Amino acid sequence: MSTKANRVHTELSTRIASMAAHEMLPREVDLAEELGVSRSTLRQVLRALADSGLIYSVRGSGTFVSPTRIAKDTTLSGFSEDMRARGLEPGSQLLDAEPLAVDGTVATDLAVPDGTLAYRLDRLRLADSKPMCLEEVILLADPFPGLLTHDISAGLYELLKAAYGVEVTMAQQWISASVAAESQASLLEVDPGAPLLEVRRVGYDGRGRAIERAVSHYRADRYEFVLTARRGDHG
Repeated sequence: MSTKANRVHTELSTRIASMAAHEMLPREVDLAEELGVSRSTLRQVLRALADSGLIYSVRGSGTFVSPTRIAKDTTLSGFSEDMRARGLEPGSQLLDAEPLAVDGTVATDLAVPDGTLAYRLDRLRLADSKPMCLEEVILLADPFPGLLTHDISAGLYELLKAAYGVEVTMAQQWISASVAAESQASLLEVDPGAPLLEVRRVGYDGRGRAIERAVSHYRADRYEFVLTARRGDHG
């Protein structure tokens, strides 16, 4: 982009950061006049901002601010750590918590026999008080006696380390697409059938034991995963 376009890009990026999600920008003709650029230069900048995910356009209606989207890389970290690293305040609403005996695929994922005692925690995870994901976590009971007597509404990884001296040091994750059922849509404040990112995770401690199995459903309009791929030596 030209020097003038770069200036406008910086000015608009700063303005957008202070605007609410889905708030409409001024009309192109008004914005170009205000910024002192031609409409062709402004359109170039708007395309760049749209490509960056900062704005979106609706034909016949205008240009709007995109909802904040959180990018998650391959670093192993908890939800609360992710949000704080991005300047957002994490929060949780505990929906349900109970002991259960695992079986089927859950027992297989955790490498334990059917009937092994565990805890299930269902939470709505929040970022700046806005719903981000629904999370079901199953933790084996043996490493965490009395877990349900603790405050489990906040950062779970932090609690496991502080209260039990146990850390999840490695995890396998499977990411797929899904759509919001009515019950999920209501909690996540999206329309039924809205796209979600489904993430299944099995977490391991420093001894290589599977201790955690989680299934999270993230709002696809607010969260994304960023993976880095490198070409091998085979050309």
